[in-house]
This record gives sequence, structure tokens and C-alpha cells, in this order.
Amino acid sequence: MDTEFSVSFGLNEDVRLCEAAATACFECIDALELLLSRFNDTSDVAVIRGLRPGQVATLARETMDVLVLSAQVCAATGGAFDPTVGPVMDRLREQGACWEAVTGDVRAEAFARGGMQRLVLDVDHLRVAVKEDRWGRPTPLELDFGGIGKGYALDACGELLRSEQFELSDWLLDAGSSTQLLSGGPWSLGVGGKWKARTRLDTVLRLSDGALSGSGFEIQGQHVVDVRRKGAAARWAQTWSRAGSAAVADALSTAALALDARELSAACAALDARVLVAREQRPFLDRLRDPLAWFGGAS
Repeated sequence: MDTEFSVSFGLNEDVRLCEAAATACFECIDALELLLSRFNDTSDVAVIRGLRPGQVATLARETMDVLVLSAQVCAATGGAFDPTVGPVMDRLREQGACWEAVTGDVRAEAFARGGMQRLVLDVDHLRVAVKEDRWGRPTPLELDFGGIGKGYALDACGELLRSEQFELSDWLLDAGSSTQLLSGGPWSLGVGGKWKARTRLDTVLRLSDGALSGSGFEIQGQHVVDVRRKGAAARWAQTWSRAGSAAVADALSTAALALDARELSAACAALDARVLVAREQRPFLDRLRDPLAWFGGAS
């Protein structure tokens, strides 16, 4: 998942219990990394990559959960969220995240190899198969869970902290400062970077439960893929999403970068979430229109 994880606990929690719980969380994250990383040759993602049409593989329950969640967010966002963009991400990384350097032919070929419709899931028996790609070829299906994996890991850790083993209720889990899952508190979370000083909205949230996730371009450039327009997802300068699940918040903040206002409202309604977007505009316009805007009802 290529990010740093941390866990914080409320002052009234037992210190020794918290230390044991933190260790258990990091072990859980390491186990999920082995399952979900596309750079691990023994992961479930690698197993799926090795499938050809007509072949079937059995997955871990966690991998199937991520695939089902991905399909749900994909449907709710009209296809804007799609983890089958591995070939596109590879071509983009080869060109230093410069979309202009990826030629039209290379881009078309990479996008043709993806698509959630290529997956055939047997959820009850934890089995998966793949179909031919958009051009009728038996190409490998390369998944990239970069937009949902860290959120799913936080959800798994949250279940662990709430379990009978620990029964902890006051904590905050963080993945790379971009996705958080929390309980108890309330914990103060808000917009950072250049937007913190430019907005007139009350963007500091005091949250007692749920998840918050943000996506943008300040650190990694235009690394988010708009599968529908076959280019960079850059409708908004930055997005944040709030949901009950960290995996949903993680995926929705990613997809939101490609969604217009109507699509954002529909996605929020379908996923019981809220999205905050930042418009790219000249600072002098901030006096006339706040660069940040909320979509969706209370989550």
C-alpha cells in the first residue's frame, strides 16, 4: 500500500492494552499487504493476473471483500472508480506521471485491458474468473487497489480494536495522512495545505466515528485515472469524502476527482457519504465564491 500507518488512542485507554492492540493492527496491515499488493508475486492480485479466460481461482475472504466493495463504488460512481487500471498506471509511471508523454495508441491499448466487467465473482465460494478484454484478447487483468486498499486495511484494524480481544472505543487510525478511521473522541480533522487558508467554510470537523479521506495532486501529481475519459481525473483540484467505511471514503475521494456535481450528489446518496471538493480558481475569486463546496447529506 506504499504508505505509513499510525494508531492513536484516547488518554483514558489502558496503555498496555493499547500497545498490544497497535501491534495487532500492524500485523493485520502486513497480512493484507501480502494479499493485495500487485508488486507481490504471491498475492491474490498476482493470482488474478495469472488467470486466463476459462480458468478459476479461489481467493482469501479479504480479497473478495475488496473486490465486492470496488464493484459497489464503481456502480455508485458510474464507473469512475475502477481498480482494473494496472496497465494504465504502469504506462503512467514509466513516463513520470506525465499524461502528455503517453501516446494515444499506448493509452488506448492499456485502457482496453481493464474494466470491471472482466471480473466474474462467485462470492459464496470465494472464486474468481476473468473474461477477455475489450479487444477480445486473453490479456492479464491487472488490479491496482491503490485507491481502496489502505481504507480497507483501516476498516480491518477498526474491527480488531472493537473486538472482544481489545474492546477499545477511543482511537484514530491513519493511513498516510490521507485516510482516517476513528471512534470515540471527538477527534478534530480538517482541510490542510493551501485550502485551509483560502476557504470561508467551517472545514474543521469534530468527529466521533466514521472515516475521512482526501485525494489530490500536490504530492504525486496527476496520478488518478479517469477511466471514462481515458486520461487524468482532474475535474477538481482536491477532494475529501466522509463515510462510515474507510474503504468507501478512500475510493470515493479518488473517484470524486472525475465526477461532476450531479454525479457527486448521486454517488453520495448511493454510498451514504459526503464529499467536499476544491475548485481550481484564482485566489482573488475566493472573495466572490468559496473554493470549497460540500455535496451529499449528513453521513
